[in-house]
Amino acid sequence: MTDLPENGRWPSPFNAESAKAIGPDRQIRFADCTLRDGEQQAGLVLNRQEKIAIAKELDALGVYEIEAGTVASSQEDRGAIEELAGMGLRPHVSVLCRGMEKDIDDAAALGCWGVRLSFPVSPIERKYKLKGMEDEAYLARAKELTHYAKDKGLYVVFSPYDTTRADLPFLRRFVAEMEKEGTIDRLRIVDTTGCALPAAIGTVVGEIRENAPTMALEIHCHNDFGLACANTLAGLEAGADYVSGTINGIGERSGNVANEEVTMALEVLYGYDTGLDLKRFKSISARVEELTRTKLSVNKPVVGQNSFRHEAGMVVAGLLKNPYTAEAYDPALVGQERAIVVGKKSGVASVAYKVETLGLDVDEAQFPAILERVKEIAVERHGPVTDDEFREIALAAG
Repeated sequence: MTDLPENGRWPSPFNAESAKAIGPDRQIRFADCTLRDGEQQAGLVLNRQEKIAIAKELDALGVYEIEAGTVASSQEDRGAIEELAGMGLRPHVSVLCRGMEKDIDDAAALGCWGVRLSFPVSPIERKYKLKGMEDEAYLARAKELTHYAKDKGLYVVFSPYDTTRADLPFLRRFVAEMEKEGTIDRLRIVDTTGCALPAAIGTVVGEIRENAPTMALEIHCHNDFGLACANTLAGLEAGADYVSGTINGIGERSGNVANEEVTMALEVLYGYDTGLDLKRFKSISARVEELTRTKLSVNKPVVGQNSFRHEAGMVVAGLLKNPYTAEAYDPALVGQERAIVVGKKSGVASVAYKVETLGLDVDEAQFPAILERVKEIAVERHGPVTDDEFREIALAAG
């Protein structure tokens, strides 16, 4: 093989100009919310032991922060949060709080490093969840809550959720006043219903950055239109500092942004070193799939079964000469392995590959007959043949 990059990456050269938006001088951190927003997925339940197991995996992966759950939850969840906070994990442990002093008190009592104050900002959310709270009252309450949390010695992430449907003049005023107040350590920008376009995310983040130039920003996107990864990257390009996502993209409705997808986009497409242990992605994905009982789609990016699995004849013919004809990065980077299956779409090159890798003594003249039989079986069963079946077919043909 020739032209194999040493770093295992071969992205589009047309990325170069856009990739400059996220240079090596940036500090982008991952605040994983698998244990909170991930578990908010309808029907998903994690017990204390399962949460601890996932947290240990996240620690090994190297995330900056773990959003461990919601204080206003079951006693078992509160026990899990308290245990996580006291385990001495490398990631900071934060917890979601409603706009209530009691929740902040509980977070402090559980030993959490930080709180995430969830307080809806859009007109529709304020009308139906905050009894139509007006702008002045919202500002006053935000200041009260953040001062209260800071006085408790907590790191404060303020989450004015449904940010992408907020009233822009009020949003500008809010972030400017809160930056002057100095009680928010980080602002979480939330696309609650996944309804914003990437350009809109860039606009929102840009407006916030302009009006609160020193405030740390976090981007939290949902995937209702399949835009969560693109939107997260747009937020980072516009100046966000933190990614809020989940492993496997689990979460409410169509899920959250998948941390593994954002990570590999940053690593491969932007050339940005995230500092995460990339080789752990496949194993942590499998562990989360097992513990959440949420089956991954086979074509899930990065960690899916088919992410580096090939069948089509022309694709395989090129792949065997140079894998970057079919892949943008080496599967080993994320703990995956390349696989070639033989079935309906296969060509002679795939047959030759299987004969060689299985160590079969078969004359090349028999390859077309073997391929024909493979295709017949694949059509009958609507799927590829196994290595054992291929061995039988090949030996019978020989």
